[in-house]
Amino acid sequence: MPQLPAFNPLTNVNESPHVVILGAGASRAAFPNGDANGSRLPLMVDLVDCLGLGQAFQAAGFQKTVDFEALYDELATTGMHRSLREEIEAKVWSYFDRLQLPDAPTLYDYLLLSMRPKDCIATFNWDPFLAKAFLRNREFAPLPKILFLHGNVAIAVCIKDRVKGFSGDTCSNCGAPLQPTNLLYPVRRKNYKSDPFIFAEWKELEASLQQGYMLTIFGYAAPATDVEAVDLLLRGWGDNPTFELAQVNIVDIKPEEELRKTWERFLCRTHYGTTANPGTTWLLRHPRRSCEALAMATLQNDPWQENPVPRFKSLAQLHAWIAPLLAEENKGRFTGNPCLQPQDFGGNAPEKSPTAGTDWVLGWLKAMCKGDPIPPFCVELVLKDDSRYNLHSIVAFEDKTRTLCARIWDLRAFRPHELSQLKRSLNRIRTRRQLSPAEAVPPKLDWANLHLHYEDVAYCVEWHDRIWPEKDGPQKRRVIRTRSGQSRSKT
Repeated sequence: MPQLPAFNPLTNVNESPHVVILGAGASRAAFPNGDANGSRLPLMVDLVDCLGLGQAFQAAGFQKTVDFEALYDELATTGMHRSLREEIEAKVWSYFDRLQLPDAPTLYDYLLLSMRPKDCIATFNWDPFLAKAFLRNREFAPLPKILFLHGNVAIAVCIKDRVKGFSGDTCSNCGAPLQPTNLLYPVRRKNYKSDPFIFAEWKELEASLQQGYMLTIFGYAAPATDVEAVDLLLRGWGDNPTFELAQVNIVDIKPEEELRKTWERFLCRTHYGTTANPGTTWLLRHPRRSCEALAMATLQNDPWQENPVPRFKSLAQLHAWIAPLLAEENKGRFTGNPCLQPQDFGGNAPEKSPTAGTDWVLGWLKAMCKGDPIPPFCVELVLKDDSRYNLHSIVAFEDKTRTLCARIWDLRAFRPHELSQLKRSLNRIRTRRQLSPAEAVPPKLDWANLHLHYEDVAYCVEWHDRIWPEKDGPQKRRVIRTRSGQSRSKT
């Protein structure tokens, strides 16, 4: 049985952390027009052009369009062209060090203010934006831990006293100026233990991952030169006793199939979502309450109303908007009530864009149930004539004719004691792909296609992951109804 998160149903407070991993794509998405002065945020694919390194590469005999990660790995492992390597490192530091945070709220401000001290943001990026956003918000709200997995131009340390701070700070123990961190460059064989600061950052991240209830991966591509980093992430997340109940969010512009293949080892069945828009993640739809909102929806069967963060033109407006959430935190009891609308604070409030209602039956089936098979007993499709089927997957929808093809599990060949054996074997399955072909799970497991009109569907029941139904024991179900269907719940 999976371990429950550190959720207190009496106060609605969840102390299990939300862990966010930031890659270069996150900074590019947060600053699409560059920094305050228009300087572009480089990715590895365009780092050579952004930093003006093309001429130096050509002078050393390399092509201008060279793969930066592969080239630096070659320079580091062979020891060739030492002067070129030193020039690269000097230009990298100089470029990132002079980047300036815009005055208006940025995505990093929103991320930091949407998390609490129990949470953690870990970044692979060298740019100073996360650190600078932390500095300008820390006096207003308690913020999450921030970790720098490859070093950072805005972070400094005292190795002797194991003190971490910001550039320009002094050691709180010995009083000496803190020293800049080393930047970890893209080599295939990174040694995360060789640098005491980076080693400590990874150990702290591992501890957060082992306790986490939600994991958001934003703009991190897990490149070939980061194999060891991905393994370290998996070691923490894989040792998490709440893994089977936890949720993973992936924010990336790549297709879902490609993202699922990259992160498959981190995913438990259907407990993940992919999006190109960070505003649609749990983090920004339930700021400072993401882990509570997930627990209320899945463990308590009492979903909270979404509380998406509006876009503001000033930090003062953003701070005023989250003030009620901070007041709740001081009281130690959360209500799930949404914050006030931005126009209540005066100033130039953003216009409210019209939104369509959410269809939690057909829309949910379309979004969540197409593709790989759903394990038997996880989703129950109930028709208006009270026929019930264990859903395998949705094959197709046709909005013009308002019909659909649903694939259902055929369990007629199973005897009662064999169903118990089937449930135990299903508990050993970690991904939906392992359910195909069906006969490979047990030989008797089969499926059939069910052709329906949209109007035939009454509601569907989403069971809690691996807490399978027991014949005689009381069970909790999450009931999803159509607008025209009767209001029904099963316990």
